[in-house]
Amino acid sequence: MSKELDVHVLKSHTAAVNSVSFFDNDQKFVSAGDDCCLNGWSVEEKSCIFKLKGHEGPVKTCAASSSSLKIVSGSWDRTVRLWDSSTTNCLWTLQHEALVLGVSFSEESNLITVCCDDKQTKLWDLRTFENVMNLDGHTNSVTCCSQNHFTLATGSLDKTIRVSDLRNGNILLQLTGHTSAISSVDISTDGFKLCSGSWDKTVRVWDIHAGTYRTQGPKVMYEHEGCVSACKFVVDNQKIISSGFDKTVIIWDALATKKRHQIRAHASWINDIAMTSDGRWLLSCSKDRTIRMWNVKNADKMPVVLHNKLSMGYKFQECSDCQRTFKVEKRDLIEVGEEFTKCVYCRMPERSYHRLSHQDLGMEANETDHELLQMDKNDAAPETAVSA
Repeated sequence: MSKELDVHVLKSHTAAVNSVSFFDNDQKFVSAGDDCCLNGWSVEEKSCIFKLKGHEGPVKTCAASSSSLKIVSGSWDRTVRLWDSSTTNCLWTLQHEALVLGVSFSEESNLITVCCDDKQTKLWDLRTFENVMNLDGHTNSVTCCSQNHFTLATGSLDKTIRVSDLRNGNILLQLTGHTSAISSVDISTDGFKLCSGSWDKTVRVWDIHAGTYRTQGPKVMYEHEGCVSACKFVVDNQKIISSGFDKTVIIWDALATKKRHQIRAHASWINDIAMTSDGRWLLSCSKDRTIRMWNVKNADKMPVVLHNKLSMGYKFQECSDCQRTFKVEKRDLIEVGEEFTKCVYCRMPERSYHRLSHQDLGMEANETDHELLQMDKNDAAPETAVSA
């Protein structure tokens, strides 16, 4: 049985949409764009309900409090602004000497973190609007940051992640392993793990509590075929969502670090993603000037594939061992003379989840579905995703 993912395409920005963040207990979300605007949206009405204007350059990043109505934004006009979404007033503006690349917002610590193009991370007191700390250490632009109470993680073009104690500014950890710039970092809500995304096309999960990465390395997830633009822990840290310049969004099992669902979501690269705390609504925003709002509440009950795969007449089978869906090739039925009930991995003597060549497998590694991302490369992204 096939079933469609409900998706709403939201259009209001006149240029690339760079960042999205839910707030007001997931009843609303804010988006930031290259059109110098921030737009506020109603989740229920799925419409734009206000605009925040004041930046004089592309707004590259935004963050909002999940429980309050405050929004912080950062722009290439070298300013950071704090907004009250209930009145649409700008509460204060901070001028920086360098481009602002990332912001994070924590009401628990009453701190706003600002990542800058000058290799610095600046912290501001949310109550007094004073600069209380500057963190150095990165050797190139600081691109992203994530706060959890008094723990801060920052990622940089220098390919490293630094974890700091915000109470004293001390560096706690420096994580290395990515082979290209870090584009995204996120600390789990329990503070035990950190996920990172990179231009090296990988998402990595680091156990920063037990420190197992020191001996075993981080868990590395290879599925994106383009630079990873964002990754975040969601649904009480049970899942990780990631997006990339390959125009796809992937939902991962955070514990098993395995892909559960993949959606080709947009006509151009995806800049950011967000998900409601109950796991129902998934947001993706793109250079194609749109935001897509996906209802993925029941996605766990179905493996996600694209509509055009089914329309091409491919046949799918659920593996009797691992319950994952795989594609059955006509040549398999002809050459073997019987219909497979197990995927290629479960049919192998020793199951391996590493990438294998077509020659090694005798058929395509269909769970990864590399051909999916090659089909209709220049076409607009489909409005719906279908599972079988």
